[in-house]
Amino acid sequence: MRFLIVGGLSAITDTSALYLFHGVLGVWLPFATVLAFAVAFVVNFGLNRAWSFGSTGDVGGQAWRYLLLVLVNLALTVALVQGLTWAGLPYLVAKVLTTGGLAVLNLFVSRRWIFTDGQR
Repeated sequence: MRFLIVGGLSAITDTSALYLFHGVLGVWLPFATVLAFAVAFVVNFGLNRAWSFGSTGDVGGQAWRYLLLVLVNLALTVALVQGLTWAGLPYLVAKVLTTGGLAVLNLFVSRRWIFTDGQR
């Protein structure tokens, strides 16, 4: 449940930042997607480490593994948001669908590979 709450907060942060960067400031969509994703990274890692998984392990090692997961997610997110937008979906709908799909993968990888100690 905590992972879902953190995911929801991160998704709101990510989508809001995307709207700010692209919808308000007019930043090119792929770059705005990267910027929004970076903002959500900080929120997601911190809350998942401390609250969702109660991890006390090596923060440096976890951060590197998490960064690798994020880079894979980033590549998939940019490609999927842009592809779904080209297919005719509004960019915010494309973003929400992409985020939801990747959440399942992220839970598994986070539980099994990143935050492997102190799980609740």
